[in-house]
Amino acid sequence: MGAKKLSVKLFGRFSAKYGDEVLTFGRQGDSKFGQLFQILMTEPEQGVSKRNIVEVLYNWDKVGNPNASLNNTIFRLRKYFEESPLPSGEYLYLQAGILQFSRKIEIESDAWEFEKASRKFKEESDKWKKAELCEKACDLYRGEFLPHLSNEQWVIDKGQHYQKLYFEMMEYLFSFLVERGDYRKLKRLSERVIELYPNEGWEIWQVDSLNALNQYKEAKILYQKIVTYIQKTGNFLSKEQREHLQKTGSRLHFPEGTEEDIREGLLETIPCPGAYCCTLQGFSDCYRMLKRVMKREKLSFGLLLCTILDSNGKSVNDQDYCKKQGEKLREVFQKYLRLGDIYTKYCESQYLLLCVGADKENISEIGARIDMDFRKLCGGRGGISCRLLEDGTGG
Repeated sequence: MGAKKLSVKLFGRFSAKYGDEVLTFGRQGDSKFGQLFQILMTEPEQGVSKRNIVEVLYNWDKVGNPNASLNNTIFRLRKYFEESPLPSGEYLYLQAGILQFSRKIEIESDAWEFEKASRKFKEESDKWKKAELCEKACDLYRGEFLPHLSNEQWVIDKGQHYQKLYFEMMEYLFSFLVERGDYRKLKRLSERVIELYPNEGWEIWQVDSLNALNQYKEAKILYQKIVTYIQKTGNFLSKEQREHLQKTGSRLHFPEGTEEDIREGLLETIPCPGAYCCTLQGFSDCYRMLKRVMKREKLSFGLLLCTILDSNGKSVNDQDYCKKQGEKLREVFQKYLRLGDIYTKYCESQYLLLCVGADKENISEIGARIDMDFRKLCGGRGGISCRLLEDGTGG
């Protein structure tokens, strides 16, 4: 039997074991000395500067002397180690302002192994080796970083850092698997990512794998589920994801169906009142079709750009604010606009609206009505700027 090692899990759920014995860090999982241990376990081979630890542990608290507080926390952690399952000895060393954990025992930290894999991934030039590093990262990343400490700013910052690396590596790995034609592995690994981050665009890769594996019915159902979710929630995909979704939809294969199957497949899965919501690509198709129809038939429409404003009537950069106000704007579209009108989300602060059959003189009234109904729904907070991009009377 090999020597015992300290095994630390920071993704999904925190745990620390020395061999089979658990390190509990007291009843309070968010204790400062417990957090100090977790910070050290993000870089156990390098150590962390004392100044950085003071910043992340005490910057957000009202502490009169953070340096003294850190010294006290280090003392408490040393005290805990004396009573823990770890062999007796000194585990914390402070040299040149860097606090390091002892290397006299082997340490296995999932966050640190993940970090090292991501660094090697960026340096590696061989495609196969890069893909292997991505698979390793996928196995290590089993959930959000320290979810029980999700209100701590240092955990938020670290979690965003790890998530960004994870997304970058999964994008590369999935593209690599498509290139190699390994759709079974793509299906298996994409399921894992979807479980962690549902409705963030990873389902598109799952559709790709199902379609390639001749599971056409399942691919169609999942594809329609993605589109319906986007239409219902106004969920905003990145430009790359929108292009990916468009290409995936164009590649879908459908088994031969009856006339009834085909008709049902064309209908709305979840009919909604008011204006029809569609993806940006679907909106673009509708707009182009209207432009074509206008060349041979008398038809009018108005293309409006609806921009979310703050209480001072100015444009907004706050994405969270725009997201909340966007939900109310979609409610206005569905409550007060006609069934024949069409809208889509262009970005978090802007929506596009096609008022089919509307006369030029009525467009300004429609915009004013949207702004008024929106203000009523928001209790007077904020507003909507509706600007006419095209009156739809030309050829």
